[in-house]
Amino acid sequence: MKVYFKILIKAFVSLFFLFLVFRKLDFNVVIIELRQIDLTMFLISCFFYLSTMLFSTKRWSYFVKTKMSFKELFQLYMIGTFFNLFMPGTVGGDIVKAYYLYKEDKQKTNPLVSVFMERYMGLCALITIAFIGFVLGYDYIRNSLVEKMFYLISLLFVVGSLFVIYFPYERFYKKLERARGSIRKYIFNTPVFVKTFILSLFVQGFGVIVVYLLGIGMSINLELKYYLIFVPIITVISMVPISLSGLGIREYGFMYIFTNFGISKEKAVGLSLMWFLTMLVTGFIGMFFYIIKKSKNKY
Repeated sequence: MKVYFKILIKAFVSLFFLFLVFRKLDFNVVIIELRQIDLTMFLISCFFYLSTMLFSTKRWSYFVKTKMSFKELFQLYMIGTFFNLFMPGTVGGDIVKAYYLYKEDKQKTNPLVSVFMERYMGLCALITIAFIGFVLGYDYIRNSLVEKMFYLISLLFVVGSLFVIYFPYERFYKKLERARGSIRKYIFNTPVFVKTFILSLFVQGFGVIVVYLLGIGMSINLELKYYLIFVPIITVISMVPISLSGLGIREYGFMYIFTNFGISKEKAVGLSLMWFLTMLVTGFIGMFFYIIKKSKNKY
């Protein structure tokens, strides 16, 4: 009952932010914007987004001690991606991914640590890319809310990293001692850190390119450097588990940030919805892997 209550609250948050967004829009104009997107650009965007799944799986493999093949890990990753689309926040699918990994390997690896590290390295790359965009476009975001959000997110990331690495939280919950040791081992393993960070740059960089290509397909006249800072910030905000897969919060973020730089509300929200549709189309590949896995477990 408690789980359903949390889902209900997060659904309310999503609906609340969607209400804030759509009450300011001409919905018919949004539909027109969506219909006018260049189909070729949309398909290319889906291809790039699927590519990020391959890079993400490779990154994850560095934190997983398993005999599973890359193909099997990719299938698990896609299953997690599919569930991310429908579970609260954008990390719910990671729990599903960790569950299946545990079923396959039992005690051979720490599945929660592996998905945490995979997410953590992604955040490292997000902050890095946002910093590059911040420097390139600082003249245009100086004294804006975007600038303040960047400082806040960067500060929270640094504080959170120091907490995870150095705070002795295992004193309060003994079972976290092994997890803390594994996390420190990976973070201070320079070869692993560098390799996974580079892979993360590809993942997050391709993610920015996906939105940029969708923007081109919707005739949004905005340089790439703006996407470099806007998309990471919106991505981080939508990852906070207070809504259903970031729905509503992501659209509000696009509307608020992009309209400050000359983009109409309808185009900004339309771009957000097309990004979600790209994730949806690609994520449904995981549904097929899930159905196959479930059918195999029956026999």
